[in-house]
Amino acid sequence: MTQEELERRLQQLPSGWDVVRLGDLPTAKVIGYGVTRPGAHTEDGVPMIRAADIQEGRLHGEEPRRIAPRVHEANLRSRLEAGDVVVVLVGRVGEAAVVEGEFHHWNASRTVAIIRSSDPGEAVWLNLWLGSPTVRAWCERQATATTLQRTLSVTALRKLPVPIPPAGLRASLLRAVRLLEEKTATNARITKCATELSEAHFVREAGGGTVWPQWPLAGLVHLTAATAAPRPRPDEEGALSERGTAFVAPADILQSESPHLYATERRLPLGKEGRVCAPGAVLVASRGDGVRAVMSHVPAAIGRNVLALEAESVSDAYWLLHEVRSRSAELVSTAQGSAGRALSQKAFAAITVRWPPQEVREQFARLAVRLHERARTAESESGKLRDLQGRLLDGFLSGTFPKRPPRGDGRRPSHRAQGDVSHGT
Repeated sequence: MTQEELERRLQQLPSGWDVVRLGDLPTAKVIGYGVTRPGAHTEDGVPMIRAADIQEGRLHGEEPRRIAPRVHEANLRSRLEAGDVVVVLVGRVGEAAVVEGEFHHWNASRTVAIIRSSDPGEAVWLNLWLGSPTVRAWCERQATATTLQRTLSVTALRKLPVPIPPAGLRASLLRAVRLLEEKTATNARITKCATELSEAHFVREAGGGTVWPQWPLAGLVHLTAATAAPRPRPDEEGALSERGTAFVAPADILQSESPHLYATERRLPLGKEGRVCAPGAVLVASRGDGVRAVMSHVPAAIGRNVLALEAESVSDAYWLLHEVRSRSAELVSTAQGSAGRALSQKAFAAITVRWPPQEVREQFARLAVRLHERARTAESESGKLRDLQGRLLDGFLSGTFPKRPPRGDGRRPSHRAQGDVSHGT
């Protein structure tokens, strides 16, 4: 969606609304982006929000990157305050979240923009608007693209048109959205608990396996690295559509909250995917603080710096998935490069694994599958709630939600400002 297309749509807003560019909002200020040179991870340093920590309208700080206190002090401009809105500038451009109290006085990375508003309700409204498919499409079009990533500039972000509803209508929508978000948060806790239970059960089972035989990983799975299939370009036709084969980049694994993968951001057109891993493959990627693994539930083509472990059975795959995840920090030694992102297929294949009897693997898999299915149900419901939230916003923008009172009820009609997009004057 281009700037002109978005502005034309906003010209059809109900009466009583206004439109102001983000950079001209009187009660909000675009602080800019975060730390450009964070330096090495410092274990006792100040936590920093990165683009990867902003997902589906929420912040995730379970494993934060930490910067040295001196770096933080030199970048107080980007120190976060509770109520700030943070926006992804690199990769999944436009995705946003409101900073909650637990992230107060964290810092932000170069991949994140910060918007600070003096009106808490306006911050929530901005987050909702930024998270809408309409604005995400606009951000995609405004971003500059390379073969590796998309980048949205702060200058472009400041030009984003923001609809300003009457205060009473805004409050009605935000109340409805708050109910949806509370249910979504409950589902997120269910997913997290199911995953943690599965991992705890694995630790208990594996702890009794000191007498099990040890095998190199290459003897247990078919291990493959990236095929010749190129990473789809951000502007490639069909790369963002639902057709084609899922393309798994390291970010799809590293940024996944769940150990299971059902969809990816990009797809390869049919016939261009090269070798495809069947559902059930364990996909592995690495970064400096550890190796991550997910089980794919869709046919997938893997990209550079991703390894695929294809086991002979579902029970073997579930055991290996948890084996790799439980040894996250240890397995970084199989990666190359200063950032620990280039996994060595040869080194990974030589990893030794204590291999339990078949009945142990099958018993564990039965429990893990049940827990996973419960988590999947919660995730699926959250997806439907997000769709509902989008439909509510569309109805709100068109004037069909909430229902407006009929004429003649004694209320005074409002009139929308004339002309093109207002600039706050």
